[in-house]
Amino acid sequence: MEANYKSPIEEVVDRLFSKIKAKRGESCRNPVTDASFVWGLDPIVVQKKKAVAALRAREWFAVNGPRDAPLLPLSHEDVEDYRNARGLAGVVGFFARSLSRLDYAVQKHPSFNDFARGLMAMNTGLWGIEKDENLKRRFPPCLLAGMTPGAYWAPPKEYEETMASYRRASDAA
Repeated sequence: MEANYKSPIEEVVDRLFSKIKAKRGESCRNPVTDASFVWGLDPIVVQKKKAVAALRAREWFAVNGPRDAPLLPLSHEDVEDYRNARGLAGVVGFFARSLSRLDYAVQKHPSFNDFARGLMAMNTGLWGIEKDENLKRRFPPCLLAGMTPGAYWAPPKEYEETMASYRRASDAA
């Protein structure tokens, strides 16, 4: 006999998705990530897996991130709010965006500390976060292999593709 055990996070996700009142073909939002999908056409199991992964990453970050950090934001809107907040919340926002690009696979992503130090080493002038002296002291700048000009980390193959795209764009300009 096969056990149908669900983790507490999976139970929360099931409960959240059960509250969606949509008809087949209607656009709706993932209640955890806020990503849009079409009810009855897009596989719900995929949306639930993404929600579970995001909540597990948030739980992981609560244990492994800085003690004074806010919760890991999961929706695009919350990530952008954090990034615009600056300070530690800003760094958490950049980290969350980077982590979401890997579907919240925390084991494949650099640690928060390594990511924050890599972010502080960037000198794009686009965000200004790298000029925050308190953050520089807390996260001494250190180049991070795979950190893109867009301030997210990418695995080696994706990083090479991203950088080639940047080079093509600058050559065309």
